[in-house]
Amino acid sequence: MNNWTRFVLIIWIFVVLIISQSYTASLASILTVKRLQPTFVDVKEIRKNGYFVGHQKDSFVKDFLVKQLNFNDTMLREYSTPEEYHDALSRGTHNGGVAAIFAEIPYIKLFLAKYCSKFQMVGPTYKTDGFGFVSLTLPVCLSHAIPQHIVKAYLFGRR
Repeated sequence: MNNWTRFVLIIWIFVVLIISQSYTASLASILTVKRLQPTFVDVKEIRKNGYFVGHQKDSFVKDFLVKQLNFNDTMLREYSTPEEYHDALSRGTHNGGVAAIFAEIPYIKLFLAKYCSKFQMVGPTYKTDGFGFVSLTLPVCLSHAIPQHIVKAYLFGRR
């Protein structure tokens, strides 16, 4: 074989390698995107079909689902842990599970941190009144538990 033949052969091998790798990457991407499509993306579809939905136990989300999203109270199921979320979603709508879980975003992120390969957060994020935080300062706490003159002495530096 002469040198030009070897050179052309090496170039063709690289071209074939690049084309086959591009095809493999494209095919993997297409299959992955199809696999990640959610089962339900519309709340109206879930409600119309009468599927059960889950929510965090003892949360304001239950009232939100009934009053704002018009879910029937009998179609709601309460769950307490990420493991219960996983079990309910894995069983599906026809095997005693749920179509979706409605929860506060921190709980959903906690769930997805553990089960991100099978589930994803979809749909709109609903605005609610949110969280409130209370911080009690030392003088406020003391004013309820200690007589007033001791609090005044503490606040004004008299001992």
